[in-house]
Amino acid sequence: MTFYYPAKIKKKSDGSYRVDYFDLDQCYGEGPTEEEALADARANAIDWIQLELADTNDLPAVTHKDDIVLDKDERFVEMMIIMPREGWDE
Repeated sequence: MTFYYPAKIKKKSDGSYRVDYFDLDQCYGEGPTEEEALADARANAIDWIQLELADTNDLPAVTHKDDIVLDKDERFVEMMIIMPREGWDE
């Protein structure tokens, strides 16, 4: 199963990066590089989605890109979250 959720990425004052999802409450990723922050955000989204499905069996609606307002130092990112299959071992 694959989910697509919009996020924003921003370079922080210390030079590291942070990715925040618009629709996954308090779900984000951080890292010293943009690639590592995106990877951390994907991993955290997998955990977030698994917990949400186990708890409520419902996921939030996806915010449309046209409804998103970014600050000048933020960039839009469409995150593809590929869920592990049952019995799949990393």
